[in-house]
Amino acid sequence: MWTDSGVFNIEGGCYAKCDGLTREKEPDIYDAIRFGALVENTKYHPDPNRPRTINYFDTSLTQNTRVCYPLEHINNVKIPAIGGHPKNVIFLTCDALGVMPPVSRLTPEQAMYHFISGYTSKVAGTEMGVVDPVSTFSACFGEAFLPLHPY
Repeated sequence: MWTDSGVFNIEGGCYAKCDGLTREKEPDIYDAIRFGALVENTKYHPDPNRPRTINYFDTSLTQNTRVCYPLEHINNVKIPAIGGHPKNVIFLTCDALGVMPPVSRLTPEQAMYHFISGYTSKVAGTEMGVVDPVSTFSACFGEAFLPLHPY
């Protein structure tokens, strides 16, 4: 959340994809999955010697497996999660077709327009039936979750 006072974490937590998750690849996320975390679209290992152990490589339900966990599950986290105003804003856009330049310096007006427009791409593994990248727009990069018009 960004207010007149600065920025802060509104959820009190983190949300991450966990398809193929291992401690070697993402130790902070892997170790954050404990009591108090919630996993989505995952299955347990079928091996009876590993009861109630999540199989992060089973994507038979969807490739969009996720986990959410409290900030306190991360080492060296800043609590409370409050900061001042950023000097720079970096947009990470999934531009699978090369429409956007890799790096752009935007005016405040251009940045607001880009954020409201939410140019991105649907890619395999994020939505059912998507095999090849498809350009799309998602207001504020989260249109499906916005209860009000972005303006």
